[in-house]
Amino acid sequence: MPISRQLLRPAGVGFIFASFLVAMLINLLPWQATAINFAPDFIAFLIIYWGLNQPRRVGVACAFFLGLAMDVADGNVLGQHALAYSIIAYLALVRQRQLAIFPFWQQALVAFALLILSQAIMLLIRSLMGEPFVGWGYFAGSFLAAVLWPPFSNLMLHYQRKNVPDEL
Repeated sequence: MPISRQLLRPAGVGFIFASFLVAMLINLLPWQATAINFAPDFIAFLIIYWGLNQPRRVGVACAFFLGLAMDVADGNVLGQHALAYSIIAYLALVRQRQLAIFPFWQQALVAFALLILSQAIMLLIRSLMGEPFVGWGYFAGSFLAAVLWPPFSNLMLHYQRKNVPDEL
């Protein structure tokens, strides 16, 4: 059985912050309004990713503040993203050790379920505020996120990989 000669470096706080900043900018792009049903929530996507891979750096508090920032930036009901992001961060962190060893395709299924839950929470809040149901297409972005999970995870982990000398 071959032994892997790679270790993972911890992701720096600056790299994590930059990834969330890029996700926030992508979420707020003008094309998001026209492709709302097909564009995943990239901040929720990253909360799940970093919650699985760097649980000590990205947790429920981080998810809550990112949700508040998204609510303010997007002009939504204050707290709907914060609540949804906090719940999915908590659920990802509770099973982090188990989920982190899953293959990427199984992680994609878990990420899909958590993203659907996040959207369902926001949809419930909007319906309680009196907005009409937007249709089942609202959940289409979660399918795209599940498809993007394996290549995205490989790309992000590539940055963290470090070769180990053969002397070990």
